[in-house]
Amino acid sequence: MEKFLEKLKQKAFFLASRYELPSFYSKFYHYHARVRHIFFSDPLISIIRERVEVELEKADCLGHGVSHSRKVSWDCATLISIELSGISDKRNYKRFIILGIISGLFHDICRVEENHAELGARKAAEILRNYPLSPDEIGMVCKAIRNHEAFVKPLPCSDPISQIISDCLYDADKFRWGIDIFTSTLWHMASYKKLTERDLLERFPWGLDGIRKIQNTFRTQTGKLFGPEIIEQGLMLGKEIYRFLLESCGAGDEHNHYGNKRN
Repeated sequence: MEKFLEKLKQKAFFLASRYELPSFYSKFYHYHARVRHIFFSDPLISIIRERVEVELEKADCLGHGVSHSRKVSWDCATLISIELSGISDKRNYKRFIILGIISGLFHDICRVEENHAELGARKAAEILRNYPLSPDEIGMVCKAIRNHEAFVKPLPCSDPISQIISDCLYDADKFRWGIDIFTSTLWHMASYKKLTERDLLERFPWGLDGIRKIQNTFRTQTGKLFGPEIIEQGLMLGKEIYRFLLESCGAGDEHNHYGNKRN
């Protein structure tokens, strides 16, 4: 089974290489570059990364470990910097970007457990008390973590900045439902759950439907403008992989394009 998964994974990488970079990453390249510079140079982020990334290794088996959380943290902070670019008071601008990075790093710290968003928020609160963050800042991070799950009604935030951080974390996490699903997350999960070819074949249409539903859930103005393109790329790639899977399993005559049996 591992050989079959590796074959599918390599096919997914080949297909993904033909897609253009989503507009979000080209249009906001300079925002993203600044965030990555802060990520690797800020002293507070450095010591928090050293603490939390050890914990995140536990979620690597599900494709929600260090790599996933870094990407979410970068995109979350980039979205925050875009959403706040018009504010006149720049005194706390970098601090809010840092809170976005921290939120992204911690959001899946309890990913392997049930109710991972709530448990993750509690664990983040416990850990972050040991760092130079105010109670209000910790509260913003934890509210964002609680609110990052898909298809779950988010809790309202007490102030506009907290709401922006919460919404940006959600959108950044859902950006991963594009190409990333099929170049990383799916294969980690399939290996961890020991899925067979038949399991993948039966679950693929359900997974594509779930990705499709994400398109209309983005919360920030930037996410609403650029998120659907990211998701659409994921859907297109997923359909290509699904067709390849059908052919590999010799199931082309039994299933239509969406996996339903022909009448």
